[in-house]
Amino acid sequence: MSATVHQPLSPSKAYRWLACPGSVREESRYPDEPGGPSAVDGTHTHSLLEHCIKNSGDPMRMVGIKMKDHEGEFVVDRDRADRVTVALHYITKQRGMLGTVVPEQRVHLRHLVGRDDMDGTCDVQIKTPEVLEIIDYKDGMNEVEAKDNPQLELYALGALAAYGMPINGDYPFTAVRMTIIQPKVSMKGKPPITSHELTVPEIMGKIGKFVAGAAATDKPDAPLVAGAHCKYCKHKSCATRAGNVMKEIGMAFPNVAEGQALAAINPVTELSQQAADLDPNSMSPEKIAQIMLAAPLVRQMIEAVEEEALRRLKAGRQIPGLKVVHGRGSRSWALPEDEMADKLIKMGIPKSAVYETKLVTVAKVEKLKWEATKAGEKVVKQLSERQLKTLDTEYVSKVAGKLTVVPESDSRPAVVLDASPLFSAVSQAPVAEALPSWLSFLSECVAATEVRESSSSLCE
Repeated sequence: MSATVHQPLSPSKAYRWLACPGSVREESRYPDEPGGPSAVDGTHTHSLLEHCIKNSGDPMRMVGIKMKDHEGEFVVDRDRADRVTVALHYITKQRGMLGTVVPEQRVHLRHLVGRDDMDGTCDVQIKTPEVLEIIDYKDGMNEVEAKDNPQLELYALGALAAYGMPINGDYPFTAVRMTIIQPKVSMKGKPPITSHELTVPEIMGKIGKFVAGAAATDKPDAPLVAGAHCKYCKHKSCATRAGNVMKEIGMAFPNVAEGQALAAINPVTELSQQAADLDPNSMSPEKIAQIMLAAPLVRQMIEAVEEEALRRLKAGRQIPGLKVVHGRGSRSWALPEDEMADKLIKMGIPKSAVYETKLVTVAKVEKLKWEATKAGEKVVKQLSERQLKTLDTEYVSKVAGKLTVVPESDSRPAVVLDASPLFSAVSQAPVAEALPSWLSFLSECVAATEVRESSSSLCE
């Protein structure tokens, strides 16, 4: 899988720039950051899917094989192969006898929307005589709907544009099917594949929405609108989002006019009083859930403000009531390790006390790579899947982490703290029905035999 090219108005972010036009302006101020572990893992899965489509490969036969994409090397494991198999089974079924499958297809929307900044890459297209299907593979746990999905709609428009439309007033397809394949949500009891179908005129009718939405982002004063789309926005210090979150949980920062003395309004006292009024002991379950779900956004905002405060103060700008200090420092030896060890030993410290030997952690061993010589050549080695499984099952002690509250969308299974609800349906022991006479006789014979065997074993 080649590196993905992200446009300012990329289809993958359409859900955000349609809802919050000002986010495009604000995000442009931040540099692109490398994707986190989840993003990298998702890229690897997409690469395996693309490879299997192009080469008619079986992902289960690739378990243990090393692959490489623009995010680096990875070894195909069973879980990844299982997820890709779900996608391939669906794609094979949908293709049928006359279909054509095209993976990782770049789509262009210039002549439909009049701009060059809305292109994207569609994971999979399936072209049949009647239906053009647009498939987007998601490797995460947060459920994504196929219906009213602006990313899929833009992919569909771009794909249709590539096939030339209309032709003599007629469209080359009768309908467009937009599909989300998301295997991991099955762990939450959700269907891993969802689709939404529109006629071609219906999907073409969406063009106006995107043209207007894109135009709104061009305005210098494009508004910032807070909502669920804020979660992955780069603009962490967004005052609109912060204010919205604080309002939702029942708190608000006091208004401070530029140049106004902080002592005049005492924001610390005011915020402390607001926090005191929100006594957790008297909160409803709904209020607790509301604040817990808002907490990550509040933390993001505070961290972003801390970074901005440090940036301004380091640049020599003043912020009332704040200053820059050195944090807790660290100390290290001024001499090279061997020289320093000799100095300490000469001071009378035993050599055994100067040096420490510590076994590496489980996580480090799992990622460990080392050089070895094979057939006269140096090769990089690592533990095999079989060896890793042996480590995990025979030599690793597992201790559960501390209890943590997370949203229900989290992939980890819930801890059963009270098992009584599981047995609430069992009010009394079931009443056994009378056995047939022949079966009763047989049961008595078996019981007598067991008694005799038990007695004899006790006597041995």
